[in-house]
Amino acid sequence: MSATTRSAIVSRKVKFDWENAPLHWLRDDPFTSHAINEFSYLLVEGERFFCRLFREALPLVTDPQLRADVQEFIKQEAVHSRAHHDAINGYLKRIGISGGAFERTNVLLFTRVLESRPFGRQLPKRLERQWLVTRIGMVAAIEHFTAALGTFVIEAKSWEESGVDPVVADLFRWHGAEEIEHRSVAFDLYRHLGGRWPMRALIMGLIMPLLVQRITVGTARLMEQDPSFIAADANPFSLRFWRTWQRSADRGNVPEVSWFARQALRFLKPGYHPVHEASTEQALRYIASSPGVLAAA
Repeated sequence: MSATTRSAIVSRKVKFDWENAPLHWLRDDPFTSHAINEFSYLLVEGERFFCRLFREALPLVTDPQLRADVQEFIKQEAVHSRAHHDAINGYLKRIGISGGAFERTNVLLFTRVLESRPFGRQLPKRLERQWLVTRIGMVAAIEHFTAALGTFVIEAKSWEESGVDPVVADLFRWHGAEEIEHRSVAFDLYRHLGGRWPMRALIMGLIMPLLVQRITVGTARLMEQDPSFIAADANPFSLRFWRTWQRSADRGNVPEVSWFARQALRFLKPGYHPVHEASTEQALRYIASSPGVLAAA
């Protein structure tokens, strides 16, 4: 089996003890602490949306293996959403960090804008399937980034050098590993339902800047509530914000902003397939040692 090949997707239980997780779970890098934590507020609603969308698509799947993969994808994403929901309530809210307008906008995006009936309005019958395929293409584009981010966090040895809280790190590394494990499902479903390259390119042109915008706004929202930062630090329209991001990227703790553009370009290659974008073996090695997985086993 090659380092990029597929394997059976497995839904696992996890258990995290949030009692002692600190605000700066990377002790020497508060920026990265917030830049990673904001994903919990983004992923709770996002992955619930993935589950609803894939259940909507499931009756149209005629390939037995893909159907089984979609079903396991739904199970994994449901566990991910619950794990981040628990992290918000047991960890972030415990230390006084709320999602505020960032969280409310995510709810609006995933429960109103991207639903089968956008803003509650019924689409013309001829557009229903295209809207379904387009939204699955959006998930495929997002999953391209989550698999790449999964590789990044698993390989981020600088986290240990910065003084890492093992529970928070394990949440994101376990999640990233499972994103690698199921990285092909959304793309395969998109193609199975008729999705093609030109639409894929248009979708990535929307998703990449939207993802960076959501990460930026979410990070700034969490920084605003941290007394170790001044107002300019938490302002995305300030150079201080971007310099702080770059310093954390230079340390290897977060991807630099240009990393997202480079990942988007990989997705646009005509011969692209997610199976070539990460290592299943690397992901499974981490999962086998994950304290959260072992605690729930």
